[in-house]
Amino acid sequence: MIKVWFIVAVMSGVYSDGTKDIYIFEQPSDHGHFHNAAMCQKYIGDNPFKIVKALVNEFGDRSPEKIMCVPEETIESFMEQGKT
Repeated sequence: MIKVWFIVAVMSGVYSDGTKDIYIFEQPSDHGHFHNAAMCQKYIGDNPFKIVKALVNEFGDRSPEKIMCVPEETIESFMEQGKT
């Protein structure tokens, strides 16, 4: 099975229930994911302005607390926890 990675931004600020906003990038636009962590991290390093622009479009002047590469299974697990 191929491991798939996504860029995830955790935004600054916390809601009263302790949750935070996250943003899962759909970049690169041709297929939306990376095949290893190194490719994902390289994309982040090579495209900081594109990443920040997407976050500004979504969240205004709020800054990201963390931008990281996350494997698909971690995102799926996180999304399942959010449904409860």
